[in-house]
Amino acid sequence: MQRRTGRQGRVRALVVGGALIAVIALAGCSGQPGAAAVVDGTAISVADVQTATTELAPLYQGVTPTAVLQVLIHERTVAAFAAEKGVGVNDQQAADALSDIGTKLPAVGKRTYSAPSIAVERYLMATTALQGLTTADAVLPELQTRLAAQKIEVSPRFGTLGAGATITDTVHPWLVAPAAG
Repeated sequence: MQRRTGRQGRVRALVVGGALIAVIALAGCSGQPGAAAVVDGTAISVADVQTATTELAPLYQGVTPTAVLQVLIHERTVAAFAAEKGVGVNDQQAADALSDIGTKLPAVGKRTYSAPSIAVERYLMATTALQGLTTADAVLPELQTRLAAQKIEVSPRFGTLGAGATITDTVHPWLVAPAAG
């Protein structure tokens, strides 16, 4: 086997080094394989985001994978905070609320919903309950502080984590939206 020296060796080293850096960077972005996000060490799976998006789209306008992921990122913290303030929502209450919405929509009907969809509904109910507290102005800043303290990593597939722990959609310049009309 012939050893490469000089320019060929340097080029090869740069290519191998560049590939290694790319692999490390991509691994750092992805957190855990199959994860849409990782929150305080707990993964939210792509499958959970897709399931909740599919199940909730007939019930609510504007349901997108990014919106669902945003809710799932904050749901545990919001649910725990609501419980501390005496307005917690349990799984059964959230499942019942989803079923009630479904039965009012003839195209949907009564269904059984997955855990991720129930988590989204629990979040929606908990935030509504927290905003309805007479002490909301005093307690909601504490919730914001807790949400800001979360350690969040979002898969680039779903967007970029921005200020206020919100996800902004990733713009892919090579994808062009079809012209209207």
